[in-house]
Parts: sequence; structure tokens; C-alpha cells
Amino acid sequence: MARADELVARHIVHGELGCPVCGARYPVRDGVADFTGDARESTEVRIEDVPRSGSADDALALRAAALLALTEPGGIVVLAGEWSAAASEILEMTENLQLLALDYAPGVRSGGALSLARIGDVLPLAAGAARGIALDAAHATPSLLAGAARALAPGGRLIAPASEPLPDSLHELARDARHWVAAAPAASNVSAPVPIGVRR
Repeated sequence: MARADELVARHIVHGELGCPVCGARYPVRDGVADFTGDARESTEVRIEDVPRSGSADDALALRAAALLALTEPGGIVVLAGEWSAAASEILEMTENLQLLALDYAPGVRSGGALSLARIGDVLPLAAGAARGIALDAAHATPSLLAGAARALAPGGRLIAPASEPLPDSLHELARDARHWVAAAPAASNVSAPVPIGVRR
């Protein structure tokens, strides 16, 4: 559930998000959903060593788009921490994606197809909601890795640092010195066998 005190082009600028199951409520301030439980007014999270030159952001965007297989339009993609620096470039090179930047890089702003959130150690996504997720070193905690694996849609991809363990539910597609990329099992279109009896 959501309450919008100020709305701009279908984006909640000020308001509140709530969980209908547990009743938890989370504020939205200046276009940023805050799932941390922190009452501070500042919503921008500072990230050290985020590449900020255009060419570095382009290279990061190309890497993310390639590893997450963003060649087809549509779906939700999550970029955590350092990966969020490539959000604008990814939106320019893809079609009809919805991006969610978590604990985003300086200068990243919500609007259009880009939403922002601050998080703690829980990923605020429903099971099967995301087409792709990229976690940087600061966000590749056991809790967030498990949450990311759960949040992937069938066939969805997860990028994480090469030093982190692969969640059991995913299968590895590729790995280099920096990252691994893994996928959730694809949806099965084969139904379970149904016993058939002969009527007499």
C-alpha cells in the first residue's frame, strides 16, 4: 500500500509505503523510499570510490547490461551501491526497463524509470519480482545475497563480487576476477503428471 502526499509523474515524492502483511511503514522523502528505519533527513548515501567519469560509467553500464542480459525490453532491474552510478547509461541503452537504485551513488536522482531507496540488510522486493540484480561488495552480505536470490524472476540474473559465495538456488553462468553472474532456474512449462483411470 502507498500514500502519496506529493506525486510527480506517478512518482511518490513525499509519502509513505506500507506492507499489508506485517503493517510496517516506510517514509518516502524527496523521492527516496527509506527502508532503514533511520529517522535522519538525509537520503543520499555517500559511496566511496564510485567511478564518476563518463567513460567509466559507460563501461560499468555495458558490463551490467551484458552480464544481466538486458537485450530484451521490460522488467525490473536492481542496482545496489556502486552499480547505481551506471543507472542513466543503462536506461539510455535499454527499452522499457524499471530501475531501482539502492543506496545510490552521489548525483543519482529519481524520476522517469528510475526509483531510489535506502536499505538496511533486507532487500525490499517480493519473491520473483526482479529480472536482474547487481550487488556491489558493500551489499553482498549473506542476507542481501539470499534476498536477491529469492527476488529473482525465473531465469533472472544476479551479479555479485567474485569473492562471495553463490546462493544454492542459483547456477553460475560466468566468472572473472571481479564478479560472478548466476541465474535463477527457468520456469518449467511442463505440468506434473496426472493419474488417469478408466471408468467402468
